Order: sequence, then structure tokens, then C-alpha cells
Amino acid sequence: MAEKRAEYRSSRRSKNLIKKAFAKLLHDKDISKITVTDIIKEAEISRGTFYAHYPDVYGLLEQIENEEMTKLMNFIQEVGFESISDNPKKLIKEVVDYINNDLEYYKLLFLSKNADRFLIRIKDFMTDQILSNEMIALYHANSTGEASIYISFFTTAVASVFIDWLKGTIDVSIDELTETLSRIITNALLSDEQLMAKITKAAAGSKG
Repeated sequence: MAEKRAEYRSSRRSKNLIKKAFAKLLHDKDISKITVTDIIKEAEISRGTFYAHYPDVYGLLEQIENEEMTKLMNFIQEVGFESISDNPKKLIKEVVDYINNDLEYYKLLFLSKNADRFLIRIKDFMTDQILSNEMIALYHANSTGEASIYISFFTTAVASVFIDWLKGTIDVSIDELTETLSRIITNALLSDEQLMAKITKAAAGSKG
């Protein structure tokens, strides 16, 4: 058992070294210019260690993206779909705290030359997940198209604020960032009476 734990810690450490080295390289280069050799030199690991975890550079990027999207969806599921419209602060705080735990890594990752592709994939993933969830029938105002507009607007706006915060162009504390984003989202939802009526109706139906 102790041997397995040591092996797990070693594997996790290797993967973290690889991901951080890759994020640093992505900050300076387009992914098409990054090689496995670049990554293993930056991470100071062997070629065999890299291939024990990832098939190639693009496979590494895909796995990182998948992991981050899974974490985001886990946050949403833990908070509860039905509570997000009432209290978005809890979800935003979970995400902000998580990013802050490894801030330098996420700065490199989200401010990289390939960040746009990554953020678009996150937005599309969230849109698909939300629209496929019965609870988020609450967003089906008049059509799926209208629902997609709401989701696209909020996810794009929130992502943009996070990026500016990571860049330092928005100079506020984590608490201020969380509080302000929560207030903006809540006020936007409350100002749309038709949407809030649908949210209330959907929430009541989910409990019945």
C-alpha cells in the first residue's frame, strides 16, 4: 500500500511538472512550435516520463482542457444548478479560490497564445451541459436559441473579467472580484422578470 501511495505521488508530481512546463511554454510560443523535447527540458524530466502520461503535445493540451472543464462542472454540480441563479457568489468563490491556489500556473495557462481556443471550448462545453440539464429548462425562455444567448453572454462576460483580473488590468482583491461579479450576475437576472419567473417555475417543478 505504501509503495502504491509513493508511486501515485511520484506520478502526480511528474504530471504537475509537465503541465506547468507546458503552460510556461504556451505563454511564449504557439502550440505548433512546441515539441516534447521543449517540455522535458523545461520540466527537467526524462522523455520516458512524459510518454508514460501523454501521447504527444496535443494530447497533453487536450487532457489539460478536459481536466479543467471537468473541475468546472464539478463545481457547478456541487453548488447545485438550482442555487446558481439565486446565489452565484458561491460558485464564483469556489472557482476563484481554486484558481488562486495555483495562481501562477493559471496565469500562464489562461494568458497563453492558445487561450482563446481553450476558453471557447469551455464556453461550448458549459453551454451543452447546461442546456442538456433538466433544471436548466429554466433558461428555455422562448427557444433554445434564446437560452444559448443568455448562457453565451454570461460565460463570455465572466471569462473576460477573469482574464483581465489575471492580467492585472482589473486591480481588485479576490473578495472584491467575487462580490462584484456575483452582484452583477444577480442584478442582471433579477432585472429580467420573465426569466426569473421561468427560473422560479422550473425550480418549483424540480422539487415537486
